[in-house]
Amino acid sequence: MLISLEDNQYSPVAWSDKWGCENCPEEVRKTLLRFDDVSLEQLQSESFSGGRFLVFPSGNAKADLGDKDYIFSLTEKESDKPGFKTSNVMGFFSLDEDVRVKISSRFDNSGKDFFLHYMLQKVCNVAYTPRTESGEDAFYDFLYQLFPYYLNEALAQGIYRAYVTREYNDANVRGPIDVARHIKYNIPFNGKIAYHTREYTTDNVITQLIRHTIEYIRSLQYGKIVLENGSKDLRDNIMAVEMATPTYSRNDRLNIIRRNARPVTHPYYTAYEPLRKLCLAILMNQKLSYGDDSDNMIAGILFDGASLWEEYLNCVLNEGLKVDLKHPNNRTHEGAQYLFKNDDSQNRRWVFPDFMIGCDKAKGQVDSAKAIIDAKYKPLGGEIGRDDSFQMLAYLFRFKSKQGFLIHPVKKDEGTQEPKTLTLYNDDTVKLTVVPFVVPDITDSFDAFQGKMQEQEEKVSAKICDVLKLS
Repeated sequence: MLISLEDNQYSPVAWSDKWGCENCPEEVRKTLLRFDDVSLEQLQSESFSGGRFLVFPSGNAKADLGDKDYIFSLTEKESDKPGFKTSNVMGFFSLDEDVRVKISSRFDNSGKDFFLHYMLQKVCNVAYTPRTESGEDAFYDFLYQLFPYYLNEALAQGIYRAYVTREYNDANVRGPIDVARHIKYNIPFNGKIAYHTREYTTDNVITQLIRHTIEYIRSLQYGKIVLENGSKDLRDNIMAVEMATPTYSRNDRLNIIRRNARPVTHPYYTAYEPLRKLCLAILMNQKLSYGDDSDNMIAGILFDGASLWEEYLNCVLNEGLKVDLKHPNNRTHEGAQYLFKNDDSQNRRWVFPDFMIGCDKAKGQVDSAKAIIDAKYKPLGGEIGRDDSFQMLAYLFRFKSKQGFLIHPVKKDEGTQEPKTLTLYNDDTVKLTVVPFVVPDITDSFDAFQGKMQEQEEKVSAKICDVLKLS
């Protein structure tokens, strides 16, 4: 059975009305309760009676996720009419062999996930037209979109190297002699000796798995678009994998899959483990599922909408503003800024403004910035909330900024469609501009949707340039 939800929504659902099943409600309720209020941070570190979850963007820090980034929360848990309350999380996942959940973007009215596809294409620098039909298979195609991103992340740590046992039969003995093989192949003596040796090489089961995945995607109808229409870094990384695997043979695919059953635990090559799981899911062409071999299955693909929206705006603003844009990352703690000097607290009260323009740096920290930009994916209901207002004021005060921007997505028929500027009560020079990003409601053509999104990107960038008087 499939439970279909939207992010940041409350959905009252009756068991019998939804599924028409007399015997399954109690079992379904028990299954759902296991995932009630489970956070993304937990899913990345644990296995819930089944396969692992793939979360994008990866590297979510516990401090960033907080208590609100759960998959869903159940209300009225003891009644036969529970409600589902969702957060910023989108995705498709299995709870057990019988219960599957799909959480779409609240901006998706057709089940085709155009908005999610578009943001991923922008962030991952991959472009292809998604399927026109909806359903589990269409959502599963996100795996192919994510492959270039995870490949680049892994190879940023270098080509994976590991010790591999090689067998040789030649005159250059470099290891222990294999007596049985030597008798089999070299009697009567022909000048060769059979032996084996351990080599530290890039041609190992992990790089072979990546190579097989590349070749498999290449064989698909849209594989060339996924692999060759990306960035130069992607093409260079694909070439590096090809050069690192001279012994590649298409006939070895099943053997390579079997030999990659164990997770990557190397303390340096940390980015290779999510890539390994992704490659196995693609090559095995499996549905999202649970099973005895659950550690090698992907039970769900989940997208942190807040982080994805932030990374999407990072691409948009870098292209549209063409200024020095500093982007601290609260998921990885990269670019952390301190509130106080001589602070002995454990986290030193870090702050992570999403974007800063015109930074004046002092001793590795940003002393001041011309403007602060904050990205909000959650619904604002037409008004900026109290907590968000205080957060922006803290940023403006800390970085001596006179102008702040808050960019959030809205539906075409939802709330205020035009930017609104708020002025600080006792200082007319300090302003906060709330900029709605109107997501188009086009459902018949991805190309048309893409065109309207590009128009909105230009409009948002133009507004910021106009306020800051950027050329």
